[in-house]
Amino acid sequence: MSNTDIVVAGHICLDISPEFPGLQNQSIDTLFRPGRLINMAGVSISDGGPVANTGFALARLGLNVLPMAGVGNDDFGSLISAIVQRETGRDIVRRDDIASSYSVILSPPGIDRIILHHPAGNDEFSSRDIDFAEVANAGYFHFGYPPLMKGIFADDGEELKRIYQKAKAVGAITSLDMSLPDVDSDSGKLDWANIIEETLCDVDIFTPSVEEILFMLDRSEYERIAGISAGGEFTDHLDFAHIRLLAGQMIEMGSAIAMIKCGSHGIFIKTSEAARMRNLDKPEWADKELFCPTYHVEDFKSALGSGDTTVAGFLTGMIRGRDLYECARIACQTGAACCTTYSATGAIPPLEEIEKRIANSPKQNDTPLPKGVLEYCEKERMYIG
Repeated sequence: MSNTDIVVAGHICLDISPEFPGLQNQSIDTLFRPGRLINMAGVSISDGGPVANTGFALARLGLNVLPMAGVGNDDFGSLISAIVQRETGRDIVRRDDIASSYSVILSPPGIDRIILHHPAGNDEFSSRDIDFAEVANAGYFHFGYPPLMKGIFADDGEELKRIYQKAKAVGAITSLDMSLPDVDSDSGKLDWANIIEETLCDVDIFTPSVEEILFMLDRSEYERIAGISAGGEFTDHLDFAHIRLLAGQMIEMGSAIAMIKCGSHGIFIKTSEAARMRNLDKPEWADKELFCPTYHVEDFKSALGSGDTTVAGFLTGMIRGRDLYECARIACQTGAACCTTYSATGAIPPLEEIEKRIANSPKQNDTPLPKGVLEYCEKERMYIG
């Protein structure tokens, strides 16, 4: 077995993004008129999903990452595998009996993007595809996007629970990231509150976005905010007291660390009591609440993958022995680095560079969310409860 720092498993796909040139001010029905030939400028091909976004960011930050996902022995699988090898230096296991997942992302200027997605091998992925001896060797295990993987969420999430039971049985520190289910899909009709409650006893670090955790734990509030935001910034309509309540629920369900990603505002972190934190060898992290604002990005390009890379920053800090406040700043600075390019991980530097940027006191974005509830600490440059 190799010297692996963390196993990253879950959803992966090949993202194919054709580049549209000089097509301003055209409506979607004019642009995509049947029979029309559209001359394109080129195409971007990359791996997507948390195994790529979080995994590659972890590798670029300096960790030895072992990816595990449902990739087939087909042409798309060869492309996915080559990118994984280039980014992590590791080979990903491929199967003869599945196809590889892909997304064709159509983003014409001035038109909201259209994604043609085939889940393929992601739907076939299960605990049988995870080498738990390697998980034990690594000591850290991260899984992402179970709501997009049919084999994982089927039967009320039995396979998800099984994966985390096995990961904890081999002694790994575990983390879980989510995705927003399509309300009209099979995943969107599940009782996610029950699935989460039955899984979090084996999850140490739970890192959903505020949209995802509201959808799963408080659907009526999610629908209310989605209605009033009307395609705008969902997180601009949040009540911070509600965010604290959600984090408290996540801790009560069993997670040692609850990290809620609040979009452009920042991240809220709540930790459990000392007895639970001792299981992570982090008793000094017990009973903490903090909100770290995002860092200002001067030349903003895209937020694609910013949540996944923020998680990568936090996990890297933790694995490298940084304190809780340092981990939060590393998380937000890694997410900011992601936003300086159109790819999810192309601009992620090594951890030492991330910490150098933090030390040089870059500007943080102002946020009204925690004001009046948590106190701002100038030393830590975040709000603390």
